[in-house]
Amino acid sequence: MQTPKLIPNAPTGLAFEIADLMMLQGWAEFHDVQMVVELDHCVEGEEYEEVIAFYAQDSQLRRWILWRAADGVIVQPLIGRSCRFGTVADALETLVPARS
Repeated sequence: MQTPKLIPNAPTGLAFEIADLMMLQGWAEFHDVQMVVELDHCVEGEEYEEVIAFYAQDSQLRRWILWRAADGVIVQPLIGRSCRFGTVADALETLVPARS
């Protein structure tokens, strides 16, 4: 008997490169926001190896989540539409933390 070959579905979001994670962490520290790396994240049937969530200090609401796709970096704000960027640096240029 032949066993069926299972081909796993590729996740929607891929893990970030270490250099990108360091850039994200530096940006978060500079702007005084909390960065959280969430591994094996699932939303509405979509799998993400890794998403980055940014929270304002002393808040449980996410300001943005970012994930890496095969063709770029996607930023999803708390309110609004997601945007696709070529690099993490391009994505970070568009994020504007709230001023206290």
